[in-house]
Amino acid sequence: MRNRNGAHHARRGFTPSMSAFDFTRHLRLLLEGSPEAPSLPNLLEQVDTFVLNCSSSSDAPTLITQLEDDLQRIHHDIIDHAVFSQTEIFLSVLFHLRPLLPPTSLISTWFEVVLRPALREPKLPTAAVNHAKELILSALDPIPNVADGSGDEHEEEKKREKVGNFRRRLMDLYLLDAYNESSGDDVLELAEMDEVQREKRACWKSNLEDVLVRVGLQRPQHLLTEIYNCFAAPSTRLQLLMLLHAFTSQTAFPTQAAVVMAQHPLMQSLLHCLVLDNSSTVVSVGITMLTKVLPVFAVHACEDLKRILPWLFVILARVICWKLRKISTLVDSQQNPEFAYDPDMLRDIFEEEDIPKDSIADNRNTLPIRPDLDWERLEMVFTGINGANPPPHQFFSFLYFLFPCNALRFLRYPAMYLTDSAVESPYTVSWEEALDEDLIRSKSELLLRGHVLHPLLIWRDATAELAKPDFWAEYDISRIVAECTMLDVRNASLGLREAQQLIMSIPVSLNASTSTDEMSDSGPDVALSSSAGSSGSSILARMPAIPPGHKPRISLQDMVTTSIALKSGLDVELVDVVSSSSWTSGLFQQPRTRSPSREVATTSSRTVTPDIAARLSQNATEIPTHVAQAIAELQREVLLLRSELNFELWMARENVTHIGRLYQDRVVSKNAEIERQGLHNKMREYKVEVHRLQRELQTHKEQATKLKNQYNDWNRKLQDRVRDMRAEKAAWSAEATAMRAATKEAKETFTAQGRLLAEATNRVFHLETKIKENAHKVDRLHDYEMQIEQLIKMQRLWENDTRRLNELEEYLKLFTSTYHKMELRLEAYEKTQIQMDDEARRQRQQVQSLQARLSEAQKKLQVRKGTQSLDLSQYYEHSQRLSESNRLLKEENDELKEEVVEMKAMVEMLKAQVTGSMTAFSPARSSPLIPPRSFTT
Repeated sequence: MRNRNGAHHARRGFTPSMSAFDFTRHLRLLLEGSPEAPSLPNLLEQVDTFVLNCSSSSDAPTLITQLEDDLQRIHHDIIDHAVFSQTEIFLSVLFHLRPLLPPTSLISTWFEVVLRPALREPKLPTAAVNHAKELILSALDPIPNVADGSGDEHEEEKKREKVGNFRRRLMDLYLLDAYNESSGDDVLELAEMDEVQREKRACWKSNLEDVLVRVGLQRPQHLLTEIYNCFAAPSTRLQLLMLLHAFTSQTAFPTQAAVVMAQHPLMQSLLHCLVLDNSSTVVSVGITMLTKVLPVFAVHACEDLKRILPWLFVILARVICWKLRKISTLVDSQQNPEFAYDPDMLRDIFEEEDIPKDSIADNRNTLPIRPDLDWERLEMVFTGINGANPPPHQFFSFLYFLFPCNALRFLRYPAMYLTDSAVESPYTVSWEEALDEDLIRSKSELLLRGHVLHPLLIWRDATAELAKPDFWAEYDISRIVAECTMLDVRNASLGLREAQQLIMSIPVSLNASTSTDEMSDSGPDVALSSSAGSSGSSILARMPAIPPGHKPRISLQDMVTTSIALKSGLDVELVDVVSSSSWTSGLFQQPRTRSPSREVATTSSRTVTPDIAARLSQNATEIPTHVAQAIAELQREVLLLRSELNFELWMARENVTHIGRLYQDRVVSKNAEIERQGLHNKMREYKVEVHRLQRELQTHKEQATKLKNQYNDWNRKLQDRVRDMRAEKAAWSAEATAMRAATKEAKETFTAQGRLLAEATNRVFHLETKIKENAHKVDRLHDYEMQIEQLIKMQRLWENDTRRLNELEEYLKLFTSTYHKMELRLEAYEKTQIQMDDEARRQRQQVQSLQARLSEAQKKLQVRKGTQSLDLSQYYEHSQRLSESNRLLKEENDELKEEVVEMKAMVEMLKAQVTGSMTAFSPARSSPLIPPRSFTT
C-alpha cells in the first residue's frame, strides 16, 4: 500500500520513467541478476534524471523519504557484502543520489551498513571505495540540499551537532579502531590474524586516513580542532603526528590549509609536545613534520612563523642537547621466567647513577611543568630499548636559512634571547635554570661547522631580520627547500664540483654506477642519503645469518651504531650484504609450538611495550630477552624510517619542482643569450646607420642655412601683411557699430519673451495646485492596492487551510474505523477475560473441595490409628495420590492467575492506546525498519 502511494506521488510530480519507484525496481532487478534488468549505465542515467527532477519538485522531501525507505528495504533483502558486484552497484547509486541524501541519513543509516564495510574491504574496486569516501565527505559537508526543510535554526543546529559528532567519531575510529603500530595489543592481535584479516585492517586504516586527510583539505579548521581535542591524551600523540605527516604531505596543503594550521591552537600544542614530552620517537616524528611545514609557513604564513620562532629555537636547543636514555639490563627469560616480561622489569632506568634525581638543573628531561599549562607529559612510547637522539640537522638548516641572525643570537645567548622575546617558560623554573647555555654552545658547534656562511649575517642583525621585509618573500616552497639544502657544506661542495664539471665540459653521459662510485670515493664531503632504503639495508647488512635450531645472537650496539653512522652523513663501507628475505627467518626461527603468544612475538616485527610484556609473561620461557629487545628496536626504527620516508618523498617532490623551474630558467637564459647575440649584430648595424645619419646631418645643416636666408625674406613679407591688416581692422570697427545696433534689437526681443515666460510660470502654478488637490485620491488608490494584495494572500491561506482540513477529515475517518476495530477487539478480550475468571473460580472451588476431602481423610486416619491398625502401604499410596493431585491443582491455579494478570495488563494497555489515539491529532511516523507491533498472543 505504501509503495503504491509513493508511486502515485512520484507520478504526480514526474513522468513514469523518472519516478523513484521505477528506478528502484530496476535496481532490485539488477542486484538480483534478472535478465530483464537494465545495464548499470542506464540505471545511473535514470538516477541522474530523478535527481534533476526531484530538485525542482515541490514534493521533494516526501519523495526522498520514500526513496530512502525503498533503498533500505532493497539493502535488507538483497545486498550481501561478500558479493562485491552488488556492493559496487549500490554504492554507485548512492553516489549519484548524493545531492538528495541529507547528511543525517548518510550518518545514521548508510555509514554502518554500507560505507564502513566498503572501507574495510581490500578487494572492493577502487571506484566503489572512492564513491564511499565521497559519500562520507558529503555527509561531513554541511551544505543545504533538497531534503532540508524550511531552514529552522534549531534543526540546523541539530544537524551541525550531528555532523560534528560524526567527525569526532571518525577520529575516534582512527585512533581506537584502526591498527596502531605503537600499541602492543594491536601488534599481538594482528599477528594472530590471517592474511585476509591483516589486509582488511591495513585497508581500513589507509582508507580512514585518506578520508580524514581529504576532510582536512576541504575544511582544515574542523579537522585540526578534532586533532587538537585528542592531542591532550599522551597515548594518541604518535598516531596524531603520523596523521599530520600525511596531511601536510598533500600537494594542496600549502594553499588550502597552511594558514589555518599556523593560526590554530593545535600549533601551540605541537610546540608543547616537542618541548615537554620525553619520548624520543614522538619528538623525532614531530621534528620531521615541523621541518616540512617550515618553508610552507614561510611562504603562506610568514607572520605566524615569526610569532612561534622563539619556541622553534627552544625545540632546537632541546634536540641538540637531548640526553640518551640508558636501559637497565633485562632479566633473561630462561634463567628467571617469573620476571622475564614483567612490565616493572621493563621500565627504563635512564638517569645516570652519579646524577641525583632531584637535580632539576642537570636532569633537563624531567623539569616540572607549570600547572596552568594542564599538560600531561608523554614519557615513553617504546620500553625496553635504547633511545636515539632526534635528528636536528634538517631542522637547523631550515631555521638557519630563514632566520640566520636570530639563530646565531639564540645559540650565543639562549636565555637572554627568550627573555627579550617575552616567551614564558613552560617549566616552574626560569629559562636560566632550564637551559644549559654552555652545553647548547658546545653541541651547536658541530651544526655550525657543517653549514656555510649565510650572506645575510653580514648585512643584517636579529632585530632588522624580523622587522624588514624577508629576503625570501618572492621565493616558492621548492626554492626555499633547495636553498636550505645547499647551506649544508656537503651539498654545497657537491654543487661546486658539479659546476666545475660543467665548466670544464666533462661529458655527462656517465652511467649511474660510475657516478655512484665517484661520489663514494670523493671523501667525507659527500654524504650518504639517510632515506629508508639505505638505512634499512645497512641495518639488515649488519644482521648475521642464524642457522636453524640455534639461539639468535644479535648486538643492539651494532644496530644503533649502524643507524647513527647512516644518519651522520659519513661514507660507509658495507662489509657484508645479505638479502632482506633471509635475515628475518634466521633471526626469529624457533621450534614449532602451540603457544600463540610465542608465534606472535616471533612473527610480528613490533615492539615490546608494557601491555605486550604483560601478555607475554605467560610464555616467558619461550622467547629470549634479546629477541624482544631486537623486536622493539626494529619497530621503533620502522616508525622513524616511515616518518623519514615521508619527509624524503616530500623533499623529492619539492626538489623536482625546483629542478623544473631551474630547467625553465636555463631555457630562458639560452634564449636570452641568443637574443643578446642578435642585439650585438644589430648594434653593429646601428653604428653604420649612425655614420650615415651624421652625413645626412651635415647636409641638413647646409639646408638650414639656406632656410635662414629664406626666413629673412619671409619676415619682410610679413611686415607688409601687417600694414594690410591694420587697414582691415578699421573696416572691422565699422562693422562692430552695426552689430551694436543689432544687439539692442535683440534685447527688446528678450524682454517680450520674459513676459511670455511669466505667463507660463503662472500656468504651472495652477497645475501644481490641482496635483495637490488630487494627491489624497492617489494615496487612497495605493491603499486599495495593498488591501487587494493582503486579501489575495488571505485567500491563499484560506485555501491551504481548507486543503489541510480535508486531509484531516480523511485521516479522522481512517482513525475512526481503526478505533471501532480496536473497540471490537477490546470487547472480545473482555469476554475472554470473563470466561477465564469463571474458569479460575471453578478451579478454586475444586481445589477447596479437594482440600476438604483431604482434611476429612486425615481425620479418619487419626481415628483409625486410635482404634485399629491400618494398612500402611495402602494409606501411603492414597496420600501420595492426593498430594500429587493437590500439587497439580495448585500449579494450574497459579497458571490461571498469571493468565488473568496478563489479560488485565493487556486490557489496560489497549485502553491506554485507544485513549492516546483519540487524543493524538496525527500518528507519529515509525521507522521503516521496525515492523508494527502486534497485540495478538
